Amino acid sequence: MVDWWSSGPQMVRLWRMSMETWSASMVVIAERSAMMGNAAMFPTARDMQEFGRMVPEKMDAFTRSMMGAARARDPIEAAENALAPVHARVTSNARRLRRR
Repeated sequence: MVDWWSSGPQMVRLWRMSMETWSASMVVIAERSAMMGNAAMFPTARDMQEFGRMVPEKMDAFTRSMMGAARARDPIEAAENALAPVHARVTSNARRLRRR
């Protein structure tokens, strides 16, 4: 059972992670879309390496997400556990792609 009155800090943390995930996702989508457009005719080895990361990293993040949610003791913890691997992956990708 969730004690909604004392879960304020968890809710704030979940909201922050959600907003960071959303924001980083927009960066990753924009960067990778531009990369795909530029690589349509002459993809580089670096492009191919990035394209090869897309599906496996999603599978890994979402598998970890579901496993984390399954271990939770309450709904807020389940949401945090589900979001954490996706948040970690997408924010890491956004930082890496911005430097590219």
